[in-house]
Amino acid sequence: MHLAQLRALVAVADRGGFTRAAVDLGLTQSAVSHAVAALERELGQRLVDRDRVGAVLTAVGKAVVDDAREAVRAADRVAERAAASAGELVGELRLGGMPSTNLAVLPALQRRFAKRHPAARVSLLEGTDDEMVDWLERGLVDLSCVVVGLGTVEGPVLAEDEFVVLLHPEHPLAGEASVHVEELVDDAFVTSKSGCQPVVESIFASHGLPFRSAHRVTQLSTIVTMVRAGMGVSMLPSLMLEGDPPGVVAIPLRPRAPRVVRIGHRPGGRPSALAKAFLDFVEEEGPVTVVG
Repeated sequence: MHLAQLRALVAVADRGGFTRAAVDLGLTQSAVSHAVAALERELGQRLVDRDRVGAVLTAVGKAVVDDAREAVRAADRVAERAAASAGELVGELRLGGMPSTNLAVLPALQRRFAKRHPAARVSLLEGTDDEMVDWLERGLVDLSCVVVGLGTVEGPVLAEDEFVVLLHPEHPLAGEASVHVEELVDDAFVTSKSGCQPVVESIFASHGLPFRSAHRVTQLSTIVTMVRAGMGVSMLPSLMLEGDPPGVVAIPLRPRAPRVVRIGHRPGGRPSALAKAFLDFVEEEGPVTVVG
């Protein structure tokens, strides 16, 4: 079997189809299809079920794709380390971030890193807190942003912020300097599916208080719109509220609920030269801090 065949299988698995995999690999759809078919013939097993909608791995395909992905990553590391030894950083770095880091931190870091290493390619994927850990374990990303307490990575602190309360301007607490958790027990909460709800629940539980989520949404813009419409209150990391959205009021929580986000690789893992260079760059830049 050849590396190109394994790379094609991984791309089809990650992108859910031959057309999208071909775009990622810079090949024709026919070339990707032939590479996977050749691998299937060599193994004597069907790895991918094809249909009009896309492609999904068979049971055998699912059993071997992680090993194929690791083989591809190992080959990429060889090329990256050879280039690094010659003083040049090349290759692709895949970063996993949640909405708050992608909104306020990673794009600017990515832009500055690209100026320093123009031959490197950095791509950014967005997911939930749970997906950050899962993607790293499965090798879908090289580095992930993880909230301390919700997962573990080896790497520097990327950002520090704290949870604030988001209220309608006419809410009884909107004029207060800070809001205690106990004062929110009877409010309908608008929470995010992207990962904030477990943290909010833990904040209430730490005070022995019940938590009730009336609405669960995905986008920050939806949360702001619903709070602005008086449908409830929310509690969000302050990184997500830079720019003070109109029509709502953000008030510090009492007692404070700080949040620390690290970016890194799997504990005990071996980062590529490009991943290590990015982590060193993050440490050099220092964490983004939005508190108080």
